[in-house]
Amino acid sequence: MKKVTLAATCLAIAAITPTAWALPDGNTIEFSNCMLSMPGSPATAAARCGRLEVPENPDEPGGRMISLHIAVADASDPQPEADPLFFFAGGPGQAATETWPMIRGSLRGINKTRDIVMIDQRGTGGSNKLQCPAEDMPDLNAEVDFDEIARLARECLAGLDADTRYYTTTIAAGDVDAVRRAMGYEQVNIMGVSYGTRAAQVYLREFPDRVRTMTLDSVVPMQLALGQEHALMLDSALNRVLDDCAADAACRERFPDPRQGLARLLADLRSNPRSITIINPVTGEQEPLTVTAETLAVAIRFLSYSSESQAVLPLLLHEAVTEDRLDRLATQAMMVVGNLGEMIARGMEMSVMCAEDYPFMNFGADYSDTLIGNLMLKGIQAQCREWPAGKVPDDFHEPFQAELPVLLLSGERDPVTPPAYATRAAAAYPNHLDLVADGLGHSVLRNVCLQQVATDFITTGSVDEVDTACVDDIEGSPFFTTLLGPEP
Repeated sequence: MKKVTLAATCLAIAAITPTAWALPDGNTIEFSNCMLSMPGSPATAAARCGRLEVPENPDEPGGRMISLHIAVADASDPQPEADPLFFFAGGPGQAATETWPMIRGSLRGINKTRDIVMIDQRGTGGSNKLQCPAEDMPDLNAEVDFDEIARLARECLAGLDADTRYYTTTIAAGDVDAVRRAMGYEQVNIMGVSYGTRAAQVYLREFPDRVRTMTLDSVVPMQLALGQEHALMLDSALNRVLDDCAADAACRERFPDPRQGLARLLADLRSNPRSITIINPVTGEQEPLTVTAETLAVAIRFLSYSSESQAVLPLLLHEAVTEDRLDRLATQAMMVVGNLGEMIARGMEMSVMCAEDYPFMNFGADYSDTLIGNLMLKGIQAQCREWPAGKVPDDFHEPFQAELPVLLLSGERDPVTPPAYATRAAAAYPNHLDLVADGLGHSVLRNVCLQQVATDFITTGSVDEVDTACVDDIEGSPFFTTLLGPEP
């Protein structure tokens, strides 16, 4: 359907003469060969890495300094274009350099003719990472205790070597431009995914003359207090998944009434939590797990992000309802939770959220009739009452006009940043192309069609010269009707 209108380990692997760029004040970035890795994955990718010192508080250039970690994936063309791609990772809390082993295939076409620059946003990866202790991370098996959530936030804050007020998106945009200046680029193309779309838009607003094109995947509109509508968007995405199952003959025959079954299961779990044993997907060991209605809701949320995991949801729900097999659903969700825990710098996430979103949220909203209820809002409130809030510009959540070419990409079944968010953001960019991929979830550039669209867009620098015909042929992953997979 078309509409026009995750600390990266950067290890030196060769003793070569580094490439260096100098800032006007004499600071330099020296790059040497390195290997990037992604937490929780054996995947690695070669790049060139360097560092740049910047003031933690931009208003005190002579004060405490922090070191930014930067990586460059060189273009395969020996004479690359002069305007590279700067990539903004999601989260908030993901490190751009840690995502490269995962996303490099998606950006292969762009990387043929353009260098790709990844800067770990301050507070992530190798840029003074604001990481809470592992035991402070959410656990699928943990009972929700908001007093405990607040206590863990206080303990995390006390253990960080940082003034967390200076880890906002606006300040990070200044870091990005310092890197751009140091590397001598007049203009860059920018690309963001999820929260990275906010970071990209903030950079554009702060430095509009330095951006040639902007690509936004799974879009956060500037007007949004991110987190306010998560409960509503999850229900919307889950309903789309179940509607698509009902429209598929094999899925409908195998799972005729998933909504009513889920409603019965949730009601039962509210009064009768289950004690089960699961196999930890990481350690392979048996672990006890108490499944409550909240546990089930969180598990479904994590499994609703991608088309691939959405394809298994009807089967897992059916097993949970008819066979009391909650273990398989919980195990699948635990794999996702574990990966997120390693990829997200929780301190940086709270620094962004508590400065940029929490003050603008409506905590009087009642989402008790949704799957996940008020759980997320209460969690944000508990944490941000403890976390120092940095300053944001008065107009931070106001849209701004920009005439540059903008490509916006969305997944029809996205449970976090649905297509309506892209439409809302696109209103500020008259020179835009807004595309929705049927059947896809969050972060859609893994799709080969959209990879080609993005490559063509950045190559031409125009929304009018991109062939989008393949978008109409995009489909979600086929539904699993058994554990062996979809119907043949």
